[in-house]
Amino acid sequence: MTADDARPSRRTVLRDMAAAGAAVAVPGPVLTACSGPLETEAAPASPSPRTSPSAPGGGLTSNGYGHTDADFARARLSRDRVQQWEDGFRTAADNDDPDVFEWWYSDFTGDDGTVVSFTLSTRLDDGFVPEPGEAGRRPKAGVIITDPDGTGHGGTHTYGWSDFSSSTEHCDVRLGPFTFTGDLKTYRMRGRSGDVGVDLTLTSVVRPFRPGTGIIRFGDTDKYFGWLCVVPSGTVTGTVTVNGKQRSFTGHGYHDRNWGNRPFPCGVEHWRWGRGSVGPFSVIGADLHLREEYGSATVPVFLVDDTTTGKRLVGAYDAATVTATESAPVPHPEAAYPKDYYGTVHWNFASGDDRADCTFTDTSRLIVTRQYATRPTPAQKTALDHLGIDAIWYTRYAAGNSLTLELADAHTSGSGTGTLEAAQFGLTTAPPRGGPDAVPPGG
Repeated sequence: MTADDARPSRRTVLRDMAAAGAAVAVPGPVLTACSGPLETEAAPASPSPRTSPSAPGGGLTSNGYGHTDADFARARLSRDRVQQWEDGFRTAADNDDPDVFEWWYSDFTGDDGTVVSFTLSTRLDDGFVPEPGEAGRRPKAGVIITDPDGTGHGGTHTYGWSDFSSSTEHCDVRLGPFTFTGDLKTYRMRGRSGDVGVDLTLTSVVRPFRPGTGIIRFGDTDKYFGWLCVVPSGTVTGTVTVNGKQRSFTGHGYHDRNWGNRPFPCGVEHWRWGRGSVGPFSVIGADLHLREEYGSATVPVFLVDDTTTGKRLVGAYDAATVTATESAPVPHPEAAYPKDYYGTVHWNFASGDDRADCTFTDTSRLIVTRQYATRPTPAQKTALDHLGIDAIWYTRYAAGNSLTLELADAHTSGSGTGTLEAAQFGLTTAPPRGGPDAVPPGG
């Protein structure tokens, strides 16, 4: 063994640093660390019968959010509270693996109708394509500002690893001129590129939401996908810059984050996700469908918070209590997409005497649509063929929503606004979904 061979690998060095709770910078071919303050934990969340699945004990969970004692021990997580490090650099130890991805996301809706999206990510395609290779292992920032009349500004900016750093102890991400920092309660997003910029402060009005461990393990493998809703709803103040001109911004916002070590097409068939508000209630619904080799499992989430009192009314992620139904097929704005795009998703929650229903319906206002892997590399083409995937699409619309609550703590109904997205990994091969008015994919 030579001296060079005896040196620990980048991954080994990073794993040791991550375990020690270091801040990690990625300056080119090696990863370095510097010390950072240890932040305090979030306030404990009160356990609720509408929060977690039954049978909290038992072994490890596959193809669903971990919820057993063994799952929490494996993830080194507390069952009743979210801690600062959970919003830090979760994949620092494995960042040199191209299959690994992570991003910190936030969006804001202004009182004047302006919409802002701000994301810092460690991968160009955010895990949406198989076999991304080293070429896809680059960090990027996404800043999009949409005026009330629908005019969009900004876009995606790609950087090198010398421009990136992140703490593993709390949220403190820096990429080029952009920063994303916070402590589970208050967050600041800053940065400007060209004529577009943001300087916004998000203050949460409800506690974070983690469905169990927030981690879905695929089968009996060590592959996983993670999601943490850090700020389900909050108030926002600050400024945005458009065409070089700064203007004030007030409204409400949201922050979550995702990470994983397996590209989505390898384990996920499709997902739907909606977020919105109805009066004082904020609502989040998710419905993740895994591939057949993982039991065609459905992994739902349904969250309702009272933003006036800060009380969590529903925080469910058990398929026995939450269902999501897709219906109302409509033409997709892209001709290459078959006519199986469902414009409505209905979430239903039922547990004992408690009931809640929320329906998200697309409007004519398209926020974004993107097709991935349109020019696959040979390795990607081989992987897509093996998986039986003909196309990968992501689409998000502005949506209207309606909510009905029949809970011990709330009885109400009303309508509001939000967004509804779809990620589809394979179109003609996807099984039909939805209610009686749904049609088979491509049919």
